[in-house]
Amino acid sequence: MNDHQLPNVAVLIDAENVSAGYADRLFDQVASIGCATVRRGYGDFTGLWSASWARAFERHAITPRQQFSAGRGKNSADIALVIDAMDLLNQGGIGAICLVSGDSDFTPLALRIREQGVPLFGYGNAKSPERLRNACKKFSYLENLGILPRTMPWRSSKTSLQPVEEAVTLLRRAIAHTEIQDSWALIGEVEVQLIRMRPDFDPRTYGFDSLLELVRRIKGLDVDLRDDTGPRLRLKRKVSKPQPAGTSTIGSAAPSGRVPRAMPVGCRVR
Repeated sequence: MNDHQLPNVAVLIDAENVSAGYADRLFDQVASIGCATVRRGYGDFTGLWSASWARAFERHAITPRQQFSAGRGKNSADIALVIDAMDLLNQGGIGAICLVSGDSDFTPLALRIREQGVPLFGYGNAKSPERLRNACKKFSYLENLGILPRTMPWRSSKTSLQPVEEAVTLLRRAIAHTEIQDSWALIGEVEVQLIRMRPDFDPRTYGFDSLLELVRRIKGLDVDLRDDTGPRLRLKRKVSKPQPAGTSTIGSAAPSGRVPRAMPVGCRVR
């Protein structure tokens, strides 16, 4: 796909809610969505903390939207971001919006963007509210971006890897929705279905760099890498145990070496 086919993307960053350290990895992810033609960061940048964002703004050509704080607890920057998002929706020409914040106050905006039919990609931390995550077409945890599996120094005890078992139920449902011939499902279709069901699904949350690596660790799944259409998987089938010789599934078996006699017609069993 060339640049003319990629959608124009608006990247709106709540700089008061997100660390500037994620900027490089963030724009690597955005590049897979489309061309980030609109890049704006919102906050009060008069404090010393904003020096790191100033460097990120320069490196990624982000337009700073300075909002002087009207007082403690005020959300001037959030309101400015919402106004700009609505203006972009009304003007048209934007194929997708990336909302970079885990603030629950942006949930109504996310719902409005979804109703407008514009794909919304959310980026926030692990504490982002479920309603905000599910309002997005896809929601990514900033902690997961560009991090190698099983070596995640940014994770504290409060943000430890989720157990693989938590993904099993979701995977079973996704496979049931996408299975085709002989109960096999293409892993690409399964991944699409997983994100439809859970916009925040990410194998890196469980410590794996890809969905294929994750499913190969689950004992209840068969994985086939030899199919011409690509990797596929299915639920393991239960193998029925063979019946011992001389047994029958109907009634009880006759003693070995003896043939049961037919009961004469009309006889009654006493």
